[in-house]
Amino acid sequence: MSEQEMEAMKALDEAAEKAGGYLSPFFDSKTHYDYRKILAYCREKGIEPLDLTIRELHQFIIEQ
Repeated sequence: MSEQEMEAMKALDEAAEKAGGYLSPFFDSKTHYDYRKILAYCREKGIEPLDLTIRELHQFIIEQ
């Protein structure tokens, strides 16, 4: 990885931190999730939806 690429990654990382979070590198606007099932799963597990792992979230994909 070049020094220029590293600097760009660092700038994006700092901007994301200031904005309060990070986007998944797997983000795809064509991916849709079953939000009702996500909320039911989170209630059952006692967790917040934002705390789901990527692996857990992939269980709820309904369209790609």
